[in-house]
Amino acid sequence: MPTSPIHHPQGTVLLVGAQEPLADAVLQRLQHDGHDVMAIPGGDETALQAALKDLTFDALVTVTPTARANVAFDDIDDAAFEAAVDVQLLGVVRTAQAALPRLREGARIVHVGSRGHQGAWGGVHQMAASAGLVAMTRSMALELQPEGFFVNLVASEFEHERQDTPHNREAVAHAVGMLASPHNRITGQCLVIDGLASLRMSEARRPPVTATN
Repeated sequence: MPTSPIHHPQGTVLLVGAQEPLADAVLQRLQHDGHDVMAIPGGDETALQAALKDLTFDALVTVTPTARANVAFDDIDDAAFEAAVDVQLLGVVRTAQAALPRLREGARIVHVGSRGHQGAWGGVHQMAASAGLVAMTRSMALELQPEGFFVNLVASEFEHERQDTPHNREAVAHAVGMLASPHNRITGQCLVIDGLASLRMSEARRPPVTATN
């Protein structure tokens, strides 16, 4: 029997990265849980500044790209490495820094990225950026704890891969909803929600990688 949405207000959430495939499931979960959500695209500085101009928020959720490039290590040039770090890590830094003054005391910050910090074939530059996001999340949690903020990361399966199913996206969304709740007391953690892909050691089996030569 389907459950009815919760109608009591849970607070206002700024969702950044609305164009990403995972964002729809996250948005629906947050709305189902009773949050008032403002969703904007990631990387759009104008939209971010407009959202932050007159509003304050109880939670910030960032969703970053999680599709792997499928490129071998020795084919990754500096430009590709810098682009991955800029999109997957520095973009999140810029968003969080801009939003922080507009977050209410005790706000929840939830980053949504990939399981790349565990290592994976075909995208060393992306996996390094993913690992940076884990370290940043834990460091943010430490630094912002005295101000009452809770900061966590949900690491999903890579987009368009075997375990990137509607069921797993729903599981990711449930995790985000739990961490964005005003009742959440968890901070500094990385929850891997990848349909058991990493537990099955799928990365131990080398998949095809695309050569650029």
